[in-house]
Amino acid sequence: MRSRVDTVAWSVVAALVLAASGLTAQRVLWSPRGIVLGSDPEAPWIMVDDPVDAYPRQWGRTEPARTRFFATFEADDPAAPTRLSLRTYGEPRVSLNGVDVALADEHENWKRPREAEVAPLLRPGPNRIEVEVRNARGPGLLALRLDGRSGVLLSTAASGWTGALEDGVVRRTVLASERRHPSSLASERPFRELARHGAVVGFAAGLSALAFLLWRQRLGPLASERLPTLAFVAIGCAWSWLFVSKFAGLGLWVGFDAWGGHLDYLQLLRSSRRIPVATDHWATYHPPLFYALTLAIDWIAVALGAARNHPLALKAIPLLAGFGQVWLAARLARRLLPGEPGARASAALFAGFLPANLYIAAYFSNEGLHAFLAGAALVVAAEILLEKGVPLRRAALLSLLLGLALLTKFTALMVAGPALLAVGLKAGWELRARPLALVRTAAALVVPLLAVAGWFYARNVALYGRPLIGNWDLPGAARVWWSPPGFHTPAYYLRFGEVLVHPYFSGFVSFWDSLYSTLWGDGFLAGVAALKFRHESWHYGFMAAGYALALPLTALLVAGFGIALRAAWRDPDPGRRAALGLLLVTPAAMGFALFFATLGLPYHGWPRAPYLLAATPALALWFAYGLRALDGALAARGWTPLRALLYGGLGATACVFYLGFAA
Repeated sequence: MRSRVDTVAWSVVAALVLAASGLTAQRVLWSPRGIVLGSDPEAPWIMVDDPVDAYPRQWGRTEPARTRFFATFEADDPAAPTRLSLRTYGEPRVSLNGVDVALADEHENWKRPREAEVAPLLRPGPNRIEVEVRNARGPGLLALRLDGRSGVLLSTAASGWTGALEDGVVRRTVLASERRHPSSLASERPFRELARHGAVVGFAAGLSALAFLLWRQRLGPLASERLPTLAFVAIGCAWSWLFVSKFAGLGLWVGFDAWGGHLDYLQLLRSSRRIPVATDHWATYHPPLFYALTLAIDWIAVALGAARNHPLALKAIPLLAGFGQVWLAARLARRLLPGEPGARASAALFAGFLPANLYIAAYFSNEGLHAFLAGAALVVAAEILLEKGVPLRRAALLSLLLGLALLTKFTALMVAGPALLAVGLKAGWELRARPLALVRTAAALVVPLLAVAGWFYARNVALYGRPLIGNWDLPGAARVWWSPPGFHTPAYYLRFGEVLVHPYFSGFVSFWDSLYSTLWGDGFLAGVAALKFRHESWHYGFMAAGYALALPLTALLVAGFGIALRAAWRDPDPGRRAALGLLLVTPAAMGFALFFATLGLPYHGWPRAPYLLAATPALALWFAYGLRALDGALAARGWTPLRALLYGGLGATACVFYLGFAA
């Protein structure tokens, strides 16, 4: 039976969905902060053809980069009224036949056209127009149309435009769109690599199918109860081998923003013995918890006789945090799938062999610790919703975990918001007749968080006037930067499939390719700028094959999401409804935040799956739901061979994922 609290909760969710939709529409259609190019066939956006790369631009410069566009056209009636309408991403300067054009409509919204009457500047015969665009936030882009009495005299839809960047070399222009990184064309191809390693895949699939059949026929329910423990032990052994054989020997400079970012932060903290501020360095906008804990471990290691910056010391936190995700997935599955050891084991195995979790555990970064702490807070919040009442100790633990997560990365806000809202709504409903108990619970939910992390965000307000600051919006012209492509088109959000052909750097082509390539593999190659710079510790052939094998897993995830959504609406237990609702809303909020960020920061490296790793326990639960439903449907029909094929495929996929890092 549904209660009023269900109605309130779903009303809040509906309001949030409407608000998100409205924010997206406003950012895309009207706001100059949304760098998404609208479509206009008569005056499309063009850009100077410049080779695609992954290097940041503009950092250290105070003057915006300059792009010039040139075209020649014939004016059939120079005396007739001729209207120029143009849009530019960047500040424009237009000259016609060598004379500057005064644009009548000066404004800051680059999405609105600027217009001018240019008939007095025309002359019989050929006329030359030049548009200069200065832009410090992205590439110079142009969309132009020139209308005379007889129709369109010139537009960016016509061929014949040329352009030049700051090197002065005249180049052709192309339609502005997301283009492949040239390195991706030389990378391994998923289905080709799958065929190449067919013997290994087939052997792993056969062995897994045989293990399923033997387990089903020879071992009884007592052995099945041991599945979660066996899965956890197997993952522990697999991770231990990876750490010893690969992770520990991987250079500390390998990883996203490791060199010139995280390592420099650690060194600055060690040398200055103070918490850096955002403007001190590239990565010092981050909160300090990860670096302070790492420095403490390093000091202990040095005291025990190890060298400073020993890899075993500096990579201890990423490794433990990554394995902690397996524990969180198993714990959550135990609460929501009691009496189903197979499903619980599948949740742990999903987290243990998830490629994004594996490679983040190998790199020196604050991402893993943030994901573990925020994921732990998500699990604790779900457990509170499953219980009767809101115990003060549990509420304080939730607040403490959120405070620690926010002291690691401020993106933990995407977990803190839904978790505190859900638990606060539960407390408000159950304690509405006990105001003192409600005040104590509210204090338990807020005070630890503020005590742990509040000072950092208060310092940001004091220094910069706002609590959240990133290295993409630091004060000072010399700290402005952008990364290719620097804009997006609607197609970027509507297409998928590049990852199945050219997986590495496929995130240049679409949002969904970026998420897929970084969830099921190291799609951006630890943040290097080109394929030739990638490290050789991973087996990129197996990793590429994993992208093909991950398609069924993705389908199981989607199916599990649907099953969880239905249960969140229809489960007879209100606690389970609330917990499942939180486990759906939180990843959705995280995903929307990532999507929304790409609208204003259209850089190739933004939509990466590791930014969503805090949702790993929820994803593992969805996978377990999807697998349970499919296996149950096959079992109900007596299709044992298909069940063996299912588990054979899953075993082969896990093997290929693992070999991508271990081989």
